[in-house]
Amino acid sequence: MNVALILAGSLAILGAAIHGVGGEVLIVRKLSPGTLPSTRFGGPGATKSMLHVTWHMTTVAFLTVGSALLLSGSVLHGDSARGIGLLAAGASSGFAALAVGLPAAHTHSARSLFRHPAPAVLILTAALAWWGAL
Repeated sequence: MNVALILAGSLAILGAAIHGVGGEVLIVRKLSPGTLPSTRFGGPGATKSMLHVTWHMTTVAFLTVGSALLLSGSVLHGDSARGIGLLAAGASSGFAALAVGLPAAHTHSARSLFRHPAPAVLILTAALAWWGAL
């Protein structure tokens, strides 16, 4: 049993649940096609559809990585546990890097790190995942 991987996986799964349900209710449903741009793929309705799909693909990615961390820390053993743990730690690091880097690049400020809990949660998840995997 690897407590760090179990904690990282549990945090990622909780994050996936909050991202999926909270994002659907508080963000995606409130997107108005009238305020969204058209793209070469279609009008504002198509833009909303693409955002909706992308939002929930991200939720599935968080759930998948969280499940891999949880399994790696509890059910799997040896090289399998280590390999899956390392892969999931890498994915967690990518999520954290995006959540920290893109807002900072767009705003040229670290202030965005403190306005939303996601960067801190993703950094903590990645740190726990690496700690447990290594």
